[in-house]
Amino acid sequence: MNHPEGRTHVTHRETARIVLHDGGGRFLLMLTHFESRVGLPPRWITPGGGIDDGETPIEAAVRELREETGLVINTAELTGPIDVVPGYWDWPDGENFHSYVDHFYGYQTEPFELDRSGWTESEQQDVLDVRWWTLAELDVEQPFLGPPGLADVVARVIR
Repeated sequence: MNHPEGRTHVTHRETARIVLHDGGGRFLLMLTHFESRVGLPPRWITPGGGIDDGETPIEAAVRELREETGLVINTAELTGPIDVVPGYWDWPDGENFHSYVDHFYGYQTEPFELDRSGWTESEQQDVLDVRWWTLAELDVEQPFLGPPGLADVVARVIR
């Protein structure tokens, strides 16, 4: 990892993410865009988001799942943590450095209609598409995934 020395803006964010799958090899990903200064294309991510002060990662996962999909579950229904993935975005502007830690959990569900009513204003703007994928489709289409290695995390959950 590059060292953020000399960067004007150094941030760190911990998230709780959910590999939401149907038990038949399909899993839900959301296409979101990066802030334009990052200079990267939109990427497919799992549902999830930031861990609030006082929350555990698994509590945040349950909350984020409810907010982003409408599914209401309790912590005992999640599997995991499946993986904890650290990483960073070293923005090309020379000023911003963003590190993160993603805590991944799994949850199996029947097909359902996504409820977007809990989305924040930024999620309404940032989420460009929502799609159920298979690992074979990822291999063929090679979409940009976030974080790097997401396909391996998903594979551990759905196999």
